[in-house]
Amino acid sequence: MEYLKPSNLLNLIISPTKVFQKIKEKPDFLVLLIFIPLIAGLSMLFLPKISDEAILEYIKKITEDPQVQEATLKTLKFTKSPIYLAGTTFLHYLISFLIASFVLLIIVRLAGGEIDYRRSLTIVAVANLVMIPYFIFYVIYVRSTNLNMLDVKMDFKYFVSTYLNVFAIWRYVLIGIGVFAVCELSKLKSAIVTLIYSVVTLIMPIISIVVNNFTKFRGS
Repeated sequence: MEYLKPSNLLNLIISPTKVFQKIKEKPDFLVLLIFIPLIAGLSMLFLPKISDEAILEYIKKITEDPQVQEATLKTLKFTKSPIYLAGTTFLHYLISFLIASFVLLIIVRLAGGEIDYRRSLTIVAVANLVMIPYFIFYVIYVRSTNLNMLDVKMDFKYFVSTYLNVFAIWRYVLIGIGVFAVCELSKLKSAIVTLIYSVVTLIMPIISIVVNNFTKFRGS
């Protein structure tokens, strides 16, 4: 896989334009389309398993009904297991790639750029290569801090650390560079396209966090 060569991975840091210029000649996304979601999914398998005691303690904070506690315990034991998280994370990234690439395609075309879905997919997939270190650091952080995933609060801090960390920001920068290198747009238009793309792709996480917090507030 050409884009996974060490020289290309290094160029994503020191000279990303060289990497994206190759997309004009050969948009090759199929392996990356599976590779990044696979890495993301596999990283979940290295997270520490949440003990039944920790889950039950969390449930008792929510409800005092023994029957509800028992049912919720079974559900959380399954949905918070590493295998389930690995599968859902893989699907999440795969579907996100397809949707994000379509969003990028539409925005670039509205801006007058030359692009097709293959090139859009390749730009998004190549830019997401920089998320691999994020998955590694995330696993190290969770294991070193003994973080209980049930105690993670979906607030502003969570949003920033998950969607606006240094790797995620660099990914958006790379997408902008990719648009400029591939789509025959000016630097200004490429920057505007990237800004609009970033806002659009961040809308759903924001909505998800707001709805989650609103649901918890209603339930409390």
